Amino acid sequence: MIIFIDDRPIRVINLSKKTDLPLKEDYDLIIDARLKPIKIKEFKGHTCLLNVSLDQMGKIIEDLHQFKLEFHSLYILVDNKKAFKQKIISLYSLIEASGGVVRNDENKMLWIYRLGKWDLPKGKLEKNESFKVAAKREVEEECNVQANLEFKLCTTYHTYTHKNQRVLKRTKWYMMHTSQKHDLVPQIEENIEKVEWFSQSEMNKMALSNTYSSIRYVIHRFSILQIPFKS
Repeated sequence: MIIFIDDRPIRVINLSKKTDLPLKEDYDLIIDARLKPIKIKEFKGHTCLLNVSLDQMGKIIEDLHQFKLEFHSLYILVDNKKAFKQKIISLYSLIEASGGVVRNDENKMLWIYRLGKWDLPKGKLEKNESFKVAAKREVEEECNVQANLEFKLCTTYHTYTHKNQRVLKRTKWYMMHTSQKHDLVPQIEENIEKVEWFSQSEMNKMALSNTYSSIRYVIHRFSILQIPFKS
């Protein structure tokens, strides 16, 4: 599970899982919760927590929202990721959303520009709507693009505050493809100013330097697939 709080990635990883787990020398700080109190203000660089209890997890989440975050990323190594995931979700009002990583016949990727940031098309599920249907609908509504689903890419969690309530948005991302050639149309009522097709070089130059960490994570998951772009 990866959750983004104040644009910082918080990874909850099973001790037995090796994927995406840095070597010990890659951490800037390692804290054993059985030996030392956990203080968010002490976190720096890439911080790793060991032997965290479920009660401590609740306090960690609370503190992450209370203090200014100075670290780059946080790894929490646990022996029961499912229990910790349920604990984290229970601390928020959960919103379900779905989004599309859309490519066209030229292998260019679809991006939207909203509220001063480049983003990927996504949105909340409507009542009784499936994630797959929502992904296709959001791409069409936000960009005027009809695309076909290929497969699920990944899931992200990010937090925000709405009406003094902490919200956790779970977004399932799908790889999608379109051969559509007519003009892109931004959904102005959703504050989308521009919709663009970017090649990899254009994406690296324009979008990835001005987007959210959660979106960079989605693009990272895409890059692992090693699907080539055309220049």
